[in-house]
Amino acid sequence: MIKKGKNPLFLFNGEALPSNPQVGYLEENEQLVKGTRNVRGQTIAQPINRRINKFNNIVFPELSLIDYNWLKNKVANFEVLLTYYDSDELDVIVRRFYFGNLSGTPVEWENYQGVQKPTKYRDVKVNIIDMGY
Repeated sequence: MIKKGKNPLFLFNGEALPSNPQVGYLEENEQLVKGTRNVRGQTIAQPINRRINKFNNIVFPELSLIDYNWLKNKVANFEVLLTYYDSDELDVIVRRFYFGNLSGTPVEWENYQGVQKPTKYRDVKVNIIDMGY
């Protein structure tokens, strides 16, 4: 895990969560292609757009209810301007991404209006996928 006081790995619409995800997420880089076969059965393909980035299994080991709901609201908005270090560009860039699934395990609870309310989540996971523009 990145030590406190370090810069965040990601900014979501210019904002960072108070804690960084653990290091070890899966970074994928794929190229979309338009392909056909010619009369000899050979594949004829050409790239579409630029290479697409995808960050899978970003895990926040522990988030408070407030931080979990902050992230949940970002996911509900679907699109996000993500600021991150791009290994293709060798620089910090901002690109439009969308969120995949979000999951988390509630581990601490408190009484709230006659029911139990989660106050802390562990193993919060989210995926972020490049929109290609």
